[in-house]
Amino acid sequence: MADGLVLALFPQAGSVFVARMLTVVTSLKSQQRNVLEFITQAVVAARGSTTVPSLLPENTTCSDDSDLLKAA
Repeated sequence: MADGLVLALFPQAGSVFVARMLTVVTSLKSQQRNVLEFITQAVVAARGSTTVPSLLPENTTCSDDSDLLKAA
């Protein structure tokens, strides 16, 4: 019942969540990183156990931005 009330009061909350998750998944896949591992690290970090993982690539060997665009 409480979940239905939240959805009734904030109908766009689900859409915002889905949009953010799609951004995360797309970013990670373009970097060939494990989505489940990243989400797990993010949840553990949110609970205060570790540092927050970054969506930015850890190591890039690209000489310029055009190489990054090709990878996407």
